[in-house]
Amino acid sequence: MRRRSIVLLTAAVLFAVGCGSSSDSLTGTNTGNNNNATGPMSATIGGAAFVAVAPAVVFTNNIVSIAGIDVGTGTTISFAFQATAPGTFSLNFGNTIGGIAIVSKQSQGWVTYAQGGTGSVSVTTLTAHHVVGTFAFDAVGSSGGATGVMHVTNGKFDITF
Repeated sequence: MRRRSIVLLTAAVLFAVGCGSSSDSLTGTNTGNNNNATGPMSATIGGAAFVAVAPAVVFTNNIVSIAGIDVGTGTTISFAFQATAPGTFSLNFGNTIGGIAIVSKQSQGWVTYAQGGTGSVSVTTLTAHHVVGTFAFDAVGSSGGATGVMHVTNGKFDITF
């Protein structure tokens, strides 16, 4: 039940942020994928393969939000960061841009916004309708009895929305 709540909350946030007009201008962009995103998102989570075939992206007011679910494992990865151009963005605890990453699996959740959370997203392409990059982070247990650190490595995305 908790996993379903986390997935629904993530979807609701992405939907709410994505509502509004669409623009091709990068600064102040307000675009959402409206369930039309294409492109893969993959990673290794705790040593296991993760593949989201239809990740969601919202890019609004220079905040990039990406979420994907591996239907086979029921694991969700979501992360958000502030960006106006390609670069490397912190997901570390206490970062100044508000970058955050979350992993949820069944009823458990791990986050980078808690003490000990670390990571980054490197973006090579960022336009009003396309984002490409890599990510890796260590998220700390935060809910549903999650303990320890969830290591996310080899993260990649190439999403048109």
